[in-house]
Amino acid sequence: MKNWIERMKYTMNSAKRGNRFVFLLILFSVIIVNVMGIILSIQERTLTTVQSILFSQVVLISLPIILYFVFTRANVKNTLLLHKMDTINVLLAIGIGIFIQPFLGLINLLSQIFFENQIAGTIEPLLQQPLWLLLTLVAVLPAINEEFLLRGILLTNYEHVPLVKAALMNGLFFGLLHQNANQFTYAFAMGIMLFLLVKITGSVYAGMIVHFIVNGTNMVLAKLLTVLQNIFSSFVESDAFVTAQTSEVSVLSALPLYLVMTLFSLPLVYLFYKIAITHNKKQHLFTKKHVDQDTLEGPKRKVFDGYVIGSIILFLIIFFLNELLPLLLPAA
Repeated sequence: MKNWIERMKYTMNSAKRGNRFVFLLILFSVIIVNVMGIILSIQERTLTTVQSILFSQVVLISLPIILYFVFTRANVKNTLLLHKMDTINVLLAIGIGIFIQPFLGLINLLSQIFFENQIAGTIEPLLQQPLWLLLTLVAVLPAINEEFLLRGILLTNYEHVPLVKAALMNGLFFGLLHQNANQFTYAFAMGIMLFLLVKITGSVYAGMIVHFIVNGTNMVLAKLLTVLQNIFSSFVESDAFVTAQTSEVSVLSALPLYLVMTLFSLPLVYLFYKIAITHNKKQHLFTKKHVDQDTLEGPKRKVFDGYVIGSIILFLIIFFLNELLPLLLPAA
């Protein structure tokens, strides 16, 4: 009887189920996006950037999350870790959200040496929108949906997987979800750090706070730069202003600044994590001797399974078609 209960527990909540769900979500998004593209092409129509983001967030992420609970009948509150946070945890999450950004920016810049920034063209038209709409689309919706998916459903399904392995897999899936090489690099790092924070605090809200601050800060700064450009362009001839825009600081020249900021900010992030571990009494998670009792008693299961491989293959196909193939084909 005891063995049957253990088997049921692992069937209901397992890395395999988490992997399968995220793989199906990625597969679903790839199929739907391509079908939509064909339909819109036939109708000679295109979606606006706002419509595209709303579609991806609501149809491609929110809907699968709802269907997950419909089919699994899992407890929503426990699966999504909808647990209250005290003031100290909120302040720590805010601090991490602020001081983690130079590190993520450094990774982003390094990746742009090898990969094109795929979202730059998407963000530019968004900057013409009101700030509240910009923050809703780029900061609020992703912070809710992606945290529910990765630091809610996937994290909970990995509850009996060793911490380091679970963190790496969470970062991997977070990177794969973005479906381009540039974003994969810093999303992978961010996914690991958000996983650890949610694991320490026991609340998905911690991940949401950091996620919102990171995305929101970038959008506010981008919007501010656009406003300043519009102001100063009225005092400068348009041709001169265009020239000034095209002579941007190169990625390589920006690296030293981000490196210095990272050297100052990353120790603070580490300190915030240490305080969070002590405050939440989670020291046991980071000891070598710590192994979840259920992990010892439960059946051995692969974490890197066919669903993970399938997700990676889908990512590589998208990377080849969207990023490599255009470089290989002769320019029109």
